[in-house]
Amino acid sequence: MSESNHADPTARADEPVATLSRRQALAAAGLMATSAGAVTAQAKGADSDDSGRTVGIAPPPANAVEFHARFVQTGASGEDFIAYGYLTRIEGIADGDLYAAGSLHNETTALFTAYAAGALVRRTQDQGVHSLDVEGSMTIYQRAAPGASFVLPDSFRTGATVARFEMSLQDILTVILPGKGIPTLNGAMRQTLADRLAGPHASRRFGRVGTQARLLATGIGTLVDPVAPGSILQMAGNWTMV
Repeated sequence: MSESNHADPTARADEPVATLSRRQALAAAGLMATSAGAVTAQAKGADSDDSGRTVGIAPPPANAVEFHARFVQTGASGEDFIAYGYLTRIEGIADGDLYAAGSLHNETTALFTAYAAGALVRRTQDQGVHSLDVEGSMTIYQRAAPGASFVLPDSFRTGATVARFEMSLQDILTVILPGKGIPTLNGAMRQTLADRLAGPHASRRFGRVGTQARLLATGIGTLVDPVAPGSILQMAGNWTMV
């Protein structure tokens, strides 16, 4: 069959038969753009669709994770910080799976715990309002069995590491009584490790590497060393995706 039998009937007489007409070229370009867009959208969707694959991620402004914790300030000039606690809510995990079966819901029965360490990078004070900037990292653990205790900070870093975050936080403490204050903790988090869970959620990961979030917490603070200074803060809070 000759090439002329395949010529575009809409082509001008002076267009070579072997080349695409303007209409064909535009149609082909449109088809390619549509196909490329579909592939890109599909790939993006595969990355951003966390349904069935991750926990600890929720569309903002919903809380992705909630927690109870202790924040402890030590050091010769109050420059060292640690925090330890347990997760009371994780998006994608039923509340009953956060604690040992048939037990009270507190740190001694929690199956997801956290431990963080950081250093003071800036301090300002205006009478009864103190502002501390702290940078550090936090690790999330999944325990095979309960057993954490606020009396033993290291007991909160037992189990399999399932997530890690870099953190940059501001702690604003409002003094209300001698040796007592109300802390408000706020700042940025960036996930640097996301690993698979064990047990009934073994096919899922805790979050995604590169995810960014905002942390917010408040509670009550007690000054335990006025010279250093040193304090301990009892706090509850959450983080949300940004």
